[in-house]
Parts: sequence; C-alpha cells; structure tokens
Amino acid sequence: MDGLKSEMASVKMAPVPDRLFLCDRQIPLSNQDVREAFEREFYQFLENRGLLTILVKRYDKFLNVVSQELDRMAMPPDLIYLAIAESYLNPRAVSKASAGGLWQFVKETGKREGLFINEQIDERYSVTRSTRCALGYLNKLHAEFGDWLLAMAAYNAGEARLRDTIQNQNTKDFFEMFLPEETDRYVFRVAALKEILSNPRKYGLPIEKADYYKPYAVVEVTVDLDRETHTAVLAQAMDLSYRTFRHYNLHIRKYKLPRGVYHLCVPIEKKETFLKRMRMNQTIGVVKETS
Repeated sequence: MDGLKSEMASVKMAPVPDRLFLCDRQIPLSNQDVREAFEREFYQFLENRGLLTILVKRYDKFLNVVSQELDRMAMPPDLIYLAIAESYLNPRAVSKASAGGLWQFVKETGKREGLFINEQIDERYSVTRSTRCALGYLNKLHAEFGDWLLAMAAYNAGEARLRDTIQNQNTKDFFEMFLPEETDRYVFRVAALKEILSNPRKYGLPIEKADYYKPYAVVEVTVDLDRETHTAVLAQAMDLSYRTFRHYNLHIRKYKLPRGVYHLCVPIEKKETFLKRMRMNQTIGVVKETS
C-alpha cells in the first residue's frame, strides 16, 4: 500500500517538461500565466488515471483513421489530440449543448460543413465522415487565422467570436488573448493530452500494446436501396451482431431506412462477405464500394 501511495504521489507531482510544442508552436512556459493555465489541465488529467488508461488504449483504435486524413490533407499530426479533448474518442458522445460525435459538431455547423443530417442519418456520428469534415473545417479556420492554435480556439468558440477578439484586443497571438475561460482551457487541454498520451509510461501508465483496443478499420460501401429496408438485414449481410453493426454505423439513427442511397461502414474483414451477400440479394438494391 505504501508503495502504491508513493507511486501515486510521484505521478501527481510529475514536473512539467521544460519545453512543450503544439502544432510546432512552442508554449511559453516561462510566462507564469501560461504555465498556470497549462498546469491546471495537466495535473487534473494526472489525477484521473482511470480516464487516462482508457484514452491510452483508445488512442490506437482511432489513430489510423485520423492520421490518414491528416496526412492526405498535409495537416499537423497533433490535431488528433483535439478530437481527444472534444469527445475522449467516444463517437457516441453528446454534450449538454447537443454537440455530437467524435468531433462534437452541433447540427447547424455539421450541416454547413457538409455532413448529412436528417431523421434517419446523422453523419456527425460517422467516424470517417465526421473526421474528414472536422479537418476540412479546421483547415478553413487555419487559412483564415493563420495559426493552428487560433484555429483550435475558433473551433471551440466560433469564428465570429475569435474575429471579435482579434479586432478588439489588437493581437493574433493566442497567448496574449483574453478568451472565454472554456476556450482558453480548451487549447491547454489539447496540449496537456498531447504531453501525457505521447509519454504514457513517463506519467505512470505502463499499458502494454497487447491491451490496446482493436483499431477501427473499415471501408465505406454505398448501398442504393430500392425499398424500405430494416437495418437488421444489413447487419446480417455483414455477418455481424446488431450491436457490432451499429457500433460501426452510429450515423444510422432508425431501425428502418426508406428507399434511397446510404453510405455504410463495413469492417475490412467483412467487406467481401457483405458485397457478395448484397449482390445476391437483388431485391434490396444496388451495392458498390465508395471511392
């Protein structure tokens, strides 16, 4: 017991590193206000070892999905930590403000940025489509504000509020801005998550790779249904339990889908089975791989 207490104490009092970077921007820890803001998030996370354990194990689950899009769009790899700050990498997360999904879009922003949302389908909960949309949105914010930390702040607070801040405070340096507390904390939260999750053993989280959660690996398939179809039929065609089917297709919000075109996420190892079974069942509709 004494050994455990000693270990816990050493983790809680882990020193802040001398140098920290987020999206290649150095965090000026010599500034006491900045240091205090970072330490607030850093030490609060270290107090919650249960949450950090889950995040370390989930990180690999979604790493490939996000990293592939970041690479394709030539964006900083650190932006994956924004998704962690938003939802703790829980694609089913819903906030008090009704923001939903891995990247926590509200409906209006999601629709504006290209996500399809109606009674049957809500692409905020599609891991692949919401990731593509969120990174496209962040790219636009970076193009407007010229700095990734400001893009993160605008993602949290909204473009209009950040424009107003820049105009009235006469600065485009995030570390000189007086922002709403939630937005100020948000960027430091992203930085704290990067530091801890990049160095889990350093911070008392010696989790073996074998214990990490299975990577989320899917292909997207387009199905043109020519009649109303119960989603259990689609789950059976994928050779999945309904629970597993829905975990891969959280964007489907109803049991029955009206006739129309739908994008489904199929585990890679089930792709050929699904394509074969759907093509054999021509009474449902046409199926093809999404490019």
